[in-house]
Amino acid sequence: MSLAASAHAIWEAALGRLQVQVPRPTYETWLKDTQGESRDDNQLVVRVPSAFVAEWLQTRMFSLITDAVHAVSGQITQVELIVRDGVPAIDPIQNNDLLESAAKYSDISARTQNPSESTFNPRYTFDTFVIGPSNNLAFYSAFAVSDSPGNTYNPLYIHGSVGLGKTHLLHALGAKAKAEGLRVRYVTSEQFTNEFTKAIRDREMDAFHDRYRSVQLLLIDDVQFLAGKDGTQSAFFHTFNELHSKNCQIVVAADRPCANLVPFNDRLKSRLEWGLSVEITEPDYETKVAILEKHALRASTPIPASVLEYIASAGSTGVRQLEGSLNKVMALSQFSGEPVSQAIAARILRTQYEDRARTPEDTISKVANFYGISPRELKGVARNKTVSHARQVAMLLLRQGGMRAEEIGLHFGKRDRTTVSYAIQRVLDKSSQDPSLQKSIESLNNGEN
Repeated sequence: MSLAASAHAIWEAALGRLQVQVPRPTYETWLKDTQGESRDDNQLVVRVPSAFVAEWLQTRMFSLITDAVHAVSGQITQVELIVRDGVPAIDPIQNNDLLESAAKYSDISARTQNPSESTFNPRYTFDTFVIGPSNNLAFYSAFAVSDSPGNTYNPLYIHGSVGLGKTHLLHALGAKAKAEGLRVRYVTSEQFTNEFTKAIRDREMDAFHDRYRSVQLLLIDDVQFLAGKDGTQSAFFHTFNELHSKNCQIVVAADRPCANLVPFNDRLKSRLEWGLSVEITEPDYETKVAILEKHALRASTPIPASVLEYIASAGSTGVRQLEGSLNKVMALSQFSGEPVSQAIAARILRTQYEDRARTPEDTISKVANFYGISPRELKGVARNKTVSHARQVAMLLLRQGGMRAEEIGLHFGKRDRTTVSYAIQRVLDKSSQDPSLQKSIESLNNGEN
């Protein structure tokens, strides 16, 4: 195998690992469009799409990236980021002028972008969406909206935990509408907030309003992140009213039911509840296998059914986790030269199987011991900083071990699913910015403590 092919395989495996370690917006924004370029015995070169991506990854995720590469390769300890054709990543201190110039260009592009220029992942179509009991209502609702935007289920509110297919449906809906000539805009709530803040700063509110109120289909992902942002919520509220009054379609995705958006403007919540709210839950075993089979069709080599069945039962709970696990297995096969087999799957997914064998009480005791508190405190109602943080970590480990949020809640004073999901998201967000916390979670997961 060539070193370039090996670099690609190693980086794909590392991405599979990172995909389940960082929040989805972080992965989609900063990691998704990167590529393994080349390698030698001790270093992997990774190509990134821009200097901004390089700087962000270097300053905020570099330790996490290096650890992931070392974990999947077993030998590489250094990672170099290049922007294009071997050009090293920009040093943010020595190249401020270039970064500022690029920032101005980026700002101009954002201001002049036509709403119909929203780009959609070509893999995320209605045809590639695997339908099962956990998501069929969401699928058929989105498909009905695509057939008659503005007239059916307006707004459509899709909610469910991370990695279950909400973004897939938004992209499928947007791409279909765009192909039919509609003016479409897809944004995450973070992008909407950033554009609104910039419009205030640069006194360009008219341009902001024109950009959002001239569309026929508005898709907003991860709306829960508008919580606590009163000004941005107000801007969305008025945009919503304007579009809805013109029978323009609005589709919103979130990780929780609308009623559980906190703190959130009651007027905006009432608007989001006008139409249809549908939930995507975790796929059952048969749906997991079907998802993996569809993903395996894109592989360059055949994947034995036994491997797909093994991964489906390994504790992965979401679509992205399933695909990330399969990517790791294929990548290990590619750069080791071994055929894809259940033995390789068992080797690379060992931690997940060990987690399934560990009881919830084992995990709770392990985390309590790690943070120097008692299991009783961890499962109780104490809200001091140390106990709350340890409780979030324990919930995350149980979730990664395959337990459902509602099942986890039963072990922590009968907390509800929404509370558990929020706690897990909090610790995921923290770990994406704190390499030491990420290492602590990994060591607990690997049974090292």
